[in-house]
Amino acid sequence: MSDNNKLKSEIKIKAALYSLYTAVFITLIKIIAAYFSGSLGILSEVFNSGIDIFVCLVSIISIKYSSRPPDKDHNYGHEKAENFSALFQVFILFITSSYIIYEAISRLFIKTDTELNINLWIIGSIIFTIFIDIHRAKKLKAVAKETNSSALEADALHFSSDILSSGVVLAGLLLTYLNVSKIADTIAALVVTLIIISLGYKLLKKSFNTLMDKVPEGLYEKIKYETLLIEGVEGINSFRIRTSGSITYIDMTIEISRLVPFSKAHDIMDNVEKRINELTENADIVIHSEPVETKNESINDKIRLIVNDFGLKCHDIFSHKTDNEIFSELHIEIDSTNDLTKAHKIVSEVEKKILEKIDVISHLKIHIDEPSEILFDTTDITDSSNEIIREVKNILDENKEVISSESIQVVSTNGKLRISLVCKFDHINSFEQVHDTVTQLESRIYLTLKENYPKLANVIIHSEPTNLK
Repeated sequence: MSDNNKLKSEIKIKAALYSLYTAVFITLIKIIAAYFSGSLGILSEVFNSGIDIFVCLVSIISIKYSSRPPDKDHNYGHEKAENFSALFQVFILFITSSYIIYEAISRLFIKTDTELNINLWIIGSIIFTIFIDIHRAKKLKAVAKETNSSALEADALHFSSDILSSGVVLAGLLLTYLNVSKIADTIAALVVTLIIISLGYKLLKKSFNTLMDKVPEGLYEKIKYETLLIEGVEGINSFRIRTSGSITYIDMTIEISRLVPFSKAHDIMDNVEKRINELTENADIVIHSEPVETKNESINDKIRLIVNDFGLKCHDIFSHKTDNEIFSELHIEIDSTNDLTKAHKIVSEVEKKILEKIDVISHLKIHIDEPSEILFDTTDITDSSNEIIREVKNILDENKEVISSESIQVVSTNGKLRISLVCKFDHINSFEQVHDTVTQLESRIYLTLKENYPKLANVIIHSEPTNLK
C-alpha cells in the first residue's frame, strides 16, 4: 500500500470511530427520552440512532477491508467493499422505516388513545442531539470528500438525515407539548420516515451505479475531447472508465500515425496520461497506441513502410508523374545474401507488394544496393593515390561553381575504392542549385575514373557555403 493510501485509510478509520462513539452517546439519550415520553417520533429516532451504531461498525470493517492493496485475486483492489457497506446501510434504513410507518398508521387509526408525556427535558435532549449530529455530519462530509470514501459519504448522508428527522420530531413534540395537535408526533414520525426513504434511495442509486461501473457524469466526454486536442493523437480506438472506491481506472487506445518513431509515440502517450491526470483525481491510467495510416502520408512514405515490413532498408526514393502515370524509383539494401539471384527474388517480392498496396504507381524500378550500416575495415590510401586526386581536381577546376575543394580522401574498403571530399560554393546559391551541381560532379568523377579504376564504388562530395566560419 502506498504511503498516501495508508494515510487516507487511517484518516477514514479515525473519522468512523469518532462517528461510532457519537452514535452510542446519542442513542442512549434518545432511549431515555423515548422511555419517559412514549413519543413515536423519538422512538423512530431511537431506531435511527441505534442503526447508526451498527452502520458505523460496518463502515469501519468495510474501510479496513477496502484499504487492502490489490492482490492476484483482486487486481483492482478491494475499495468496492465500501459500496457494499453503503447498500447494507440503505437496506437497514428501509426495514426500520417500514416499522415506523406501520406504527404510525396504527396510532392514527387503531391506537388513537396513546398517551404521551412530553416535557421540556425531553425537548431539550432532542435539541442537544441535533447539535451533536450537525458537528458529526460536517466532519464526516469533509473527510469523505478528502478521501473519496463511499462509506463515509453514506455515513454523512445518513447523519444529515438524522438532523432533518430530529428537527421534524422536535416540531412534532413542540406541537404536542403546546396542545396544538395530538397527532403531530405521529405525523412527524411519518415525515421523518419519508425523508429517510428518499435519502436512502439516492444513496442506493449511487452505490449501485458504482458497483455497475457507471461512468461519472460528463467525465467520458471531457477526457475524450481533451485527448483529441493533444498533438500527435489521430483518434481514439477504444476507451473505458470504471471506478473502484476513490480510484478511477482508465484504459484507452489512441491512434498515432505509423510514421511516428516509437520514442515519439511514447512521448505522445505520456502527454495523454498527464492531461488525464489533470482532469481526474487519483486515476490509474493505461494508455496503448495503435499505428494508423493518415491522409498526410506521401507515396514515398508508404513505399518506405512496405520495405521496412520486409525487414529491409531503403533510400533515395524518388516518385514523379509523367502523362498521368506515376513512376517510382528507390534503392533497397540487401544484407542477407551476396547471391544476385536470391537478392533479385527478395526485391521482386517487395516490388509486388508495393504495386499491390499502392495501386496509383504505374511503374516501379528498384536498385539493389549493399547495406549502408555495416562497419567495414578500411585502409586510407590517399597518400598513394596522387593520380586519382589529380584527376578529381581537374574535373573540379572545370566547374566554375566550385569555389574551392579540400580534404580529398581515398580509402580501400573490402577491396573497393571510395572517394570523399569537401567542395565550397558561393553562399548566394540555393540549396537546389548546389545539390544538382554536386550530383553531377559525383557522377562525372565516378564515370571518368571507373574505366581506369574498376574497383571504384562511390564518390561522396560534402558541400559547404563560402560564408561558413
